[in-house]
Amino acid sequence: MGISDGVSSLVQMCIVKVAQNMNVLERKISDLPVLLLKELLPHLNIYYLDRIETVAFTKGISTSSLWASIWRDLDQTWRCRSKSGLSGQDWKQRCLERLFHMVLFTPFRHPCVSKLNDSSILSMTAEHVKVLSLHGSSRSICRLASGELRSILTALEKGVRSLKLLDANSLLKHGRKNVMFVLHRLLDHGSVREVVLRRSPDSSVLIWIASRCRGPTAETYPTEYLCQVELDVDLTYNTVEGEPPAKRFHPSLTLEINPELLCRTFLSLDGTPERCPEGQIDSLDFEVSSYQILTRVSHVLPSWLRLNTLRLHTDWLLTEEEMSVLVESLRLLFLKPGCSLTDLRMSHVCSHTSMVSVLNACPTLQSLSLDILPPLDNGTGRTQPVFTPNKELCLETLTVKSSVMPPTVESFLTVLKWTPKLSSLHITGVRNARSLLQTLSESNPILKILHLKDINLADCLPEILHLLGKPLLEDLSFKDCRLLDKCTVKKDFMVPFVNALKRISSLQKLTLAQNRLATSTIEVAELFSGSCPSKITHLDLSSNFILPAELLEFAKLVETYRPNQRLTLDLRFNPLDRDPEVKVQAVRKLLPYCNILTDDWDSRSTMADHVSVM
Repeated sequence: MGISDGVSSLVQMCIVKVAQNMNVLERKISDLPVLLLKELLPHLNIYYLDRIETVAFTKGISTSSLWASIWRDLDQTWRCRSKSGLSGQDWKQRCLERLFHMVLFTPFRHPCVSKLNDSSILSMTAEHVKVLSLHGSSRSICRLASGELRSILTALEKGVRSLKLLDANSLLKHGRKNVMFVLHRLLDHGSVREVVLRRSPDSSVLIWIASRCRGPTAETYPTEYLCQVELDVDLTYNTVEGEPPAKRFHPSLTLEINPELLCRTFLSLDGTPERCPEGQIDSLDFEVSSYQILTRVSHVLPSWLRLNTLRLHTDWLLTEEEMSVLVESLRLLFLKPGCSLTDLRMSHVCSHTSMVSVLNACPTLQSLSLDILPPLDNGTGRTQPVFTPNKELCLETLTVKSSVMPPTVESFLTVLKWTPKLSSLHITGVRNARSLLQTLSESNPILKILHLKDINLADCLPEILHLLGKPLLEDLSFKDCRLLDKCTVKKDFMVPFVNALKRISSLQKLTLAQNRLATSTIEVAELFSGSCPSKITHLDLSSNFILPAELLEFAKLVETYRPNQRLTLDLRFNPLDRDPEVKVQAVRKLLPYCNILTDDWDSRSTMADHVSVM
């Protein structure tokens, strides 16, 4: 071993020793030279990384890549989800939020939490939790109701904005009162404004949570209706300790859903409990059965004046009767002057009543998302609803996912013509591509985001080129659109297509995933050629059968054209490992100009970081 190797090993041994004794040496950390501090940071646990990153910032050292690396270690699904737009503090927040959940719900050990006990980790990470996911066994959630973790629950009350109950049925089977206390503190005493319910609980808890969607002037739920709900599940709503339960209410479980009694019991308060505040939910995302739509949700939905966003998932295709009941409830809500609902998302709706019926009932919606399925009887013999607007719609965002276009294609295209404010359109699985592209070219003048997926555009080059004449497009996606499937000479499509894209000066993001581009990837590099190159900053070429040799040719052109702005380049799910050496050559040429996403790594931060990855 040479002298330099020996010195390097000695330095590493010292750095590891310093990291292991940070409790003694922390106050001296500001005296370290920049190079040594850089080498020390990756060896620290999260506690000391958090404590000394301010010193690192003052010395010009970013901790972003360290937090990102820890997060990727914790979340093994990162390769399927690009997070390239996150800042250093965003990586830190996501990382610590993830750690909180792992320590709360699972036995967890990792080098990043060495020498830290669970209580210390929870105390440090709780303040960084913005989205709290409660799932699995209720035992861990019951701990939050205990005095042991009272300070943790208090921190969550201050910071959590979104609450996810991913298996509400399981959570409420055991330790029900403890879980209800935690929910009450988060919803009513905390900062939660968004609730997500999966495998929705019994109707009483669903209605109790949804009552936080009522506006200040909304009428309370009918007493006779709430008696019906409570009796179904043996819960009470408004009895007070020491007083006989109200008529028709079950007397045995008065504590479970009475907020004041919950607080008095778990916080060991003396005397008459003060009235607890009632939370305000702006966004509700929940699964609901067809039965609950008919017997529960439809009755209370018209009172949800406070709600801005409603995402409703059903367990099966809604029948015509169920859809009609739901649409009528929405119509009643939109008739009220205080209605705040602007964003509606629904799944499993049938094609012959869906979009047209909803828009007729909700004319002031700004965002609508529908997952459309064909009716079980194919809609034969039914009268199709007709879109009859009295004035232009307020829609700004429309998302339609469909295995078949609604039978009345004309009605769908008419909707597009009556939405001049539409700026974002996402369509999946729709047929009649030519009519769609023609309508988009003639209507919707301020369209900025257009995502088309699983739509056969193989014979639509003239219509595509006409559509690309829209000057305001910022985000364009043709995903799995079979762009080249019928091209004998692929350049005949790619050359005019790329030239048209270059003329859109506003275009920032381009997605061409799942189009079997293969060798045609080389033509994509021409986006950056000439005196007026494209200004895109995000290019998605994932799942295009790009081989290493083809990527190398693409990289050579990028190196020649030298894009003016740094590019995020998504190359995931391409067979680049067939020739690792050529892949490395291509990536090295791209690194000065691109942040690269591949299946095995995610490049970001400084050039030194990029090279070290290789």
